[in-house]
Amino acid sequence: MLERTSLLLFMAEYDRRFYVGPSRVGVGYGAGVHLVREGGFTWDLGVGIGDSRPESRSPLLAGMGDRRADLFAGTGLHYRYQDYRAGFTVAHGMLDDSGNRATLTLGRTIPVVPRWSLDLGLHGTYADAKAMNYDFGITPAQAANRAALVAAGDASFTAAQIGPYTAPAGMRDLGGLISLNYRPKPRWVWTVSVNGEILLGGVRNSPLVASNDYRGLGIGFTYSF
Repeated sequence: MLERTSLLLFMAEYDRRFYVGPSRVGVGYGAGVHLVREGGFTWDLGVGIGDSRPESRSPLLAGMGDRRADLFAGTGLHYRYQDYRAGFTVAHGMLDDSGNRATLTLGRTIPVVPRWSLDLGLHGTYADAKAMNYDFGITPAQAANRAALVAAGDASFTAAQIGPYTAPAGMRDLGGLISLNYRPKPRWVWTVSVNGEILLGGVRNSPLVASNDYRGLGIGFTYSF
């Protein structure tokens, strides 16, 4: 997996009920509603748009074909107690047999000085076989395309990386997040975050994987109205 570039992410909430921003129920950027918001407990329902995957993203994707952005629907349960939080989300891919994912998150917010806080988080994702192969699998047709590229001398990967490849269901990854938050006004929060993730199980052996870990940097802000 490759390092992620930094992004400016925006999240907004209306009436403490409706939200738009990084998906609270699974993958990508999306929108949704807090079906229940009582004390520290929140039950969310929403949708998310996953990233597209053109062949040009990586030399290892040659012959795979360009993949369009996917649409996910899901639900999530979140609980916060004082400075601690936990969440569990389930997301279902609605296009291209992209499968199902379940993610568990744990975290803590540490106040530093007035208006500043530090967030620490951990997460792990389980994916079924369809979801695993949506991201890491190589079908026989794709393997044939890749073999033709190798035979023509146009491939940047070796014959051992042609495929096909099928990944089993299981734990897909574990990751961590550290973010620094600044609240200049009650409705605004600015965030700078650093995250990392490692792949687990069979997907580590996928010919599409250049590295079993990645790191990313994010910059974003939240506005509540």
